Amino acid sequence: MSRDGRVWIDTHIHVSDIGPDGSRRERMLEDLLDVLERCDADLRLVVSCDGPYFSRMLQSPEGVLEANRSIHELVSRAPGRLFGACCVNPHFLDESVAVARRCFGEWGFVMLGEMLQYMMDYRMDSDEVEVLLHLAEQYDVPVQVHLGTYWHKDHTGSTDGMDHMRDLLRAADRVPGVKYILAHAIGCGPTPAFVSWAGMFLDTLGGLFEQFPDNFWVEIRDFHSPALARTLREVPTDRLLSGTDWTTRIGPPFQAYGTVFDIPQGQNPFPPSVDAFVGFLKQAGATEGDIEKIGHQNATELMRLA
Repeated sequence: MSRDGRVWIDTHIHVSDIGPDGSRRERMLEDLLDVLERCDADLRLVVSCDGPYFSRMLQSPEGVLEANRSIHELVSRAPGRLFGACCVNPHFLDESVAVARRCFGEWGFVMLGEMLQYMMDYRMDSDEVEVLLHLAEQYDVPVQVHLGTYWHKDHTGSTDGMDHMRDLLRAADRVPGVKYILAHAIGCGPTPAFVSWAGMFLDTLGGLFEQFPDNFWVEIRDFHSPALARTLREVPTDRLLSGTDWTTRIGPPFQAYGTVFDIPQGQNPFPPSVDAFVGFLKQAGATEGDIEKIGHQNATELMRLA
């Protein structure tokens, strides 16, 4: 694909140098950079661990360091193109604190998260997580907090979206000095049978706050979401990020950037590309200035990537 000079930063990417079958991906960096080269924009990614590393983090405190070391070894070989995000497990608090200090103090990671409370069975509104939030505040890095993206009548876990929002809001009351990223808050499911939580998230923010919170940022996961136009009307454009939740679970070769989360590339509802994202933003009323902010400027400022 040809590039038009557009810079695009995605703040929500999960990668693993271990495949779903447990095999080691010896060319992980090369295969990931191939995705960047195939993209129609100057693509940069904020990456955290995925796959087998989550299991290891759940099982032992040593898994926390192992997972984040894998990210460090990857991003350190692609400066300016890949940036690290620190994933922790508050159930192993001492190890999580030590690893976070290494990530932010030594390795230059730019974000704490994704906070996977739904997977690791903890609450953001807890004493253990408060310790980690204060650490993020100390290092002035944002905290990316998982929110359920959609509801489905046949998916038992999909009812958790508003519970996640409640938990996040209570954590923000505990530690208001932290910059919170509402992970993949604006999205939709693979079919109309999946009902997006985006509308209720926007209702909640509009109902609780007279003006949008200064310490909240909102990720757009699915740019074809029906909620995108409303999002652009109600959320300041300097508080919006591109965070698609793209993963390396299929491949290598990995799927093209722009492929919707958990959908095979061949079934994507649009040609996977930054150009498609830009088209959806324009259809929803975004100006070129808005697109520049959402595409890279907000992430650059928030995470000090320049």
